[in-house]
Amino acid sequence: MDQNKCVALLTAIDLGNLTRAAEQLGYTQSGLSYVIKTLETELGFPLLVRSRTGVRPTEDCQRILPLLRDLDRKSRQLEQEAADIRGLAVGTVSLATFPSISRFWLPEILRDFAQHYPGITVSIRESGQEELDEWLREGSVDLAFCSYHENSQNHWIPFLEDEIWAVVPDGHPLAGCEELSLAQLASEPFILEDRAYDYDISRVIQEAGVHPNVRWTSKDELAILAMVRLELGVSVMPALYLHEDHPGVTVRPLVPRAHRQLGASLPDLDSLSPAARRFLVRAKKTMGVTR
Repeated sequence: MDQNKCVALLTAIDLGNLTRAAEQLGYTQSGLSYVIKTLETELGFPLLVRSRTGVRPTEDCQRILPLLRDLDRKSRQLEQEAADIRGLAVGTVSLATFPSISRFWLPEILRDFAQHYPGITVSIRESGQEELDEWLREGSVDLAFCSYHENSQNHWIPFLEDEIWAVVPDGHPLAGCEELSLAQLASEPFILEDRAYDYDISRVIQEAGVHPNVRWTSKDELAILAMVRLELGVSVMPALYLHEDHPGVTVRPLVPRAHRQLGASLPDLDSLSPAARRFLVRAKKTMGVTR
């Protein structure tokens, strides 16, 4: 199978849109449609369901999708190993991560990496924990920067501990406390981050044995902060979200203290491509990780 056709199909599936896939790959939309059509002819069955909202894989395509992803991954790994033997550092790293890590970690990591390996491209996909786990399972990304959870079957490399803080509106009676317990917050209207997006907040609440009065849920930490600022409720959030100044919001430590562990999740160290291995090594150096 032509590797370019495989990449064209996988990009269309991952983006869910032929126009965006064509732009990313440098095709016209009609050119990309032709490539996928020729692949459908070679395989003998339709691969995509097309609608006004985009494209998705057919049931037959779903059956072979793990094989296509494995073929793509092995092909890229072969190219990179061959380049490595020739003394060249080239290739692409596919990284999945939280939007907050993209904002606060990645710029420095990418700057360092680009200085050392200008021939390697880094492709970044952002989402919450549930979708990151799915991308790792299906092999559509090389590794993920995310938080640790004990049910994961992936190899885990810890980077740092991220404390979880209470967030209340300025002027709220609880804003005068030096520290807050989840029990104090539970009786207030509570804004909860979607569990599919962040397992850690739900875990911390469950471990504390409290049942907050959840009035609102959101996947967007900036939306949660805006709702707190407008006195719609209180919340708890990882410190990584709170590095910037957020007027109208008071942040307090929890008692007892609560944390999440951030790091790198990947299926297997030995299966990483040379480019992904180099990226991981440089990321650890940038983050000051010595293990």
